[in-house]
Amino acid sequence: MIGVSNLVKIYPDRGRTVVAADDVTFVVEDHSFYTLLGPSGCGKTTTLRSVAGLEDPDGGRIEIGDEVVFDGATHANVPIQQRDIGMVFQSYAIWPHMTVFENTAFPLRVDQRQRFAENVIRDRVGASLEMVGLGEYAGRMATQLSGGQQQRLALARALVREPGVLLLDEPLS
Repeated sequence: MIGVSNLVKIYPDRGRTVVAADDVTFVVEDHSFYTLLGPSGCGKTTTLRSVAGLEDPDGGRIEIGDEVVFDGATHANVPIQQRDIGMVFQSYAIWPHMTVFENTAFPLRVDQRQRFAENVIRDRVGASLEMVGLGEYAGRMATQLSGGQQQRLALARALVREPGVLLLDEPLS
């Protein structure tokens, strides 16, 4: 479950402020899909980044499962690496200097909650790449993939940790 209550995010902009998320409230039940729709600039990405922990909101409350990961009233803010989140970014955020395998393995190698053995990393990466149809490209440099393949690589990287929540920013772009 994801619960977002009264989320507010304000950015400074050349001496003034821009309200990117203004009192956003919604609940996503377990095992369900939820879509944020709206015009460009309405706060969809800011909301997703706040849920993921990539943005520090200015107010509101975010819960993931039974855990409060952000609460503006109590100043609770669980760091991104401690949230059970996988995210596919609009721009994919592929590491150009890494192979497909290493891009996919990255979240497992930097996970601060758990240390993964190399055989576990190899198995999980292999399974994730097979799931998205990139198993045969594991040794290829990420920059040698087509745009669609890079998008699937980003999805494999988000899934490799087997997160409880998967966030997709502009998944059909």
